[in-house]
Amino acid sequence: MSEQREHDGAGETGTEYRGNGGTAAENGVRITPVPYGDWDHELFSVINHPRKLPEANVLGVFQRHPALARAFLTFNMHLNTSTLPVRVRELAVMRVAWRRGSRYEWASHVLIGRKAGVTEDEIEEIRTDADTLLNRAVDELDTDSGLSDATYAALAVDLDERQLMDLVFTIGAYTMLTMALNTFGVELDPVISEENFSFPKREWYSHKREG
Repeated sequence: MSEQREHDGAGETGTEYRGNGGTAAENGVRITPVPYGDWDHELFSVINHPRKLPEANVLGVFQRHPALARAFLTFNMHLNTSTLPVRVRELAVMRVAWRRGSRYEWASHVLIGRKAGVTEDEIEEIRTDADTLLNRAVDELDTDSGLSDATYAALAVDLDERQLMDLVFTIGAYTMLTMALNTFGVELDPVISEENFSFPKREWYSHKREG
């Protein structure tokens, strides 16, 4: 991707982009994805070298800011290959997505979670705010920026020190990603179902844009 393309892309409003039958402005899209045919696939080599990744709106948005993409995706690659068991990681990420009202992250990670062995009952426990250990861990970190002694001790029964570190950083990183997805209006990819997403309106989430 040339420097001129990077500069021009960062400033585009992209109202020509259409998703779910409308223009970017109509759908609340603030940063439009770079069209797949214009991608610099080398940008994603840190997570999928040497193959090309399939089209995805979140990756198209990352194309707008190559330096940020390389830095974040390098960190994200660690989180996706960390010491944390995959099922634990996906349960935590789905709880973050549900709690933070990120349709995009929710739908993507329900699919990933199922492949990792997450059950429909466990997915429903996330959606219904069940008092599970991982739900509690995500909620405490999101609310208080820390874990209670009781929750930390319960997690430490099955997770060692590095796994606990990876869990906290995973929850933090995906919370940050939901902020970006929600703020920039990243739309669900057409090939992915929203997976029964019906984010409950919460008092602390009053800034959520309508629609």
